[in-house]
Amino acid sequence: MVGFRHSFGWTYTALWVVRILFALYSTGYIHPDEHMQNAEITAADVLGYYTFRSWEWDPIFPLRAVIPVYMTTGLPFFIAQKVYSALSDQILRPATLFRLERLSFLCLSSLLDVSVALLVPPPKRSFALLLLSSSYVTHAFYIRPFSNSLESVIAALCLVFLNNIVELGPSDSHETAKSGRAALDWNLHALCILGAFGTSMRPTFFSFALPISFQALRYSYRAAGSISRTGRLLALPLCSGILTVLCFTVADALYYRGTPFHPVFPCLNFLRYNSSADNLAEHGLHPRWLHLLVNLPMLLSPSLWFLTVTNIYHSFKDSRYGPVGRTRTLDVTRESKSGVTETISQIIVLSLAILSAVPHQEPRFLCPIVLPAVVLVAILSQWPRKAFWVTWIVFNVVFATVFGVMHQGGVVPSLLYLNTRMTDNFSTSTHIVYWKTYMPPRRFLGIPQQDVQSGKVAVVDLAGAAESTLVNTLLSTRSETVYVVTPVAMLKNLPGHVASCFISQKRIFPHLDLDHVQESFEVGWYDGLTLGVYTVEQSCLASAT
Repeated sequence: MVGFRHSFGWTYTALWVVRILFALYSTGYIHPDEHMQNAEITAADVLGYYTFRSWEWDPIFPLRAVIPVYMTTGLPFFIAQKVYSALSDQILRPATLFRLERLSFLCLSSLLDVSVALLVPPPKRSFALLLLSSSYVTHAFYIRPFSNSLESVIAALCLVFLNNIVELGPSDSHETAKSGRAALDWNLHALCILGAFGTSMRPTFFSFALPISFQALRYSYRAAGSISRTGRLLALPLCSGILTVLCFTVADALYYRGTPFHPVFPCLNFLRYNSSADNLAEHGLHPRWLHLLVNLPMLLSPSLWFLTVTNIYHSFKDSRYGPVGRTRTLDVTRESKSGVTETISQIIVLSLAILSAVPHQEPRFLCPIVLPAVVLVAILSQWPRKAFWVTWIVFNVVFATVFGVMHQGGVVPSLLYLNTRMTDNFSTSTHIVYWKTYMPPRRFLGIPQQDVQSGKVAVVDLAGAAESTLVNTLLSTRSETVYVVTPVAMLKNLPGHVASCFISQKRIFPHLDLDHVQESFEVGWYDGLTLGVYTVEQSCLASAT
């Protein structure tokens, strides 16, 4: 046992080192929302950087609440800028900005470890912590500023507070009952605040919170003993939840309308937008089974997915705790274990059912399920055999490398490189074109908004536009320096007389472009996994066309 504890401690510490390295240095780019729904907004508001404000932040019909964004990146940016300006009288550099926002979510991810440690009793606790800390979701998703990452943390904390409520149990003495009532009140307040926070941030959080709310109501009734007493017990916690919603409403009204007397409700706008099939079609429509049979196995791994499904089946089939009255004579530990596993099974099933009803389905929507699945498997399963760990390690190493490092991995380094080039040539007018890449998060260019407004710097995202659009864009600019950032494979597919006008400035490896796999294969593995930064000779391009 001592040897196992020693090896577990070293393994867990090593996995934390890996998580830190992924947070601070991995530049993989999973989805534009990791930038456009958070730090791209606060970098403009707090630091005055030029950024791209997506349609979700339209003041007429906003879909995003501002409090979570300012709590996770806005406040760290503000504090760091104050410290940085006091020490060096300069604004935060983009590279520092990148690591600061990652550091914020790295700290938030530690709450997931704490939640697992509180939810899973020994000796299974080490098993659960190993699963969580070695999952690629932890290294690739939770350390990025996705709203789904914050949603996962809130769902985990809600499970912890529910578990505290279940563990309180019935009290025999007056003093114990008094302290138990205070603990119950505190946990109910925390649940209501977190539930209101999560739902105001992402209405999909309701699908994760509903089973927790049901169980909290169930155990509150048991503690109170009657409906009227339950109402009195829940009155103040519900007021805390309502106050949280009011804080969101006032903050959003001030941000989008400039006055608290003109309320706006991004969470309701979110529901209205996503209830339209025409709106969802713009983002891609998927079959209803995609979450269950593809996205969830992609997040959990096929082996952990199988164990999760099996344990959910047995949890429902073998549940021995039905009516509340039958649990009074059971010891608190067994009741807590049953309450947690029963709730987790309900969370996974209900959230999958609700999220699968929406035809637009992305794997990251299921991120809040990962921790509940880990806890469920750790509590109900035996320590897995060697074959499980082999497949688990291979799966997570591959997916962590692909999504954490390689996928669109050159976009952020190219922006940091261009920031350095523009800093060195401050007086030069510059035109930057991104072609055949994910949307570039502009904050990493470190450009003040006034430089773009004055026309000194222009940034164009051509996405997947045709070659003719690229050429016409380049010919129309009058800037002194023109940069084009595109995969090397895309440049080699241009006609030779056009490609010869592009002068390579930097090659960034690795950059995995899954949207142009065939073209990447045709130019070889190294060039196919490389992003290029080029300057353009406009006179050459004009004569070539």
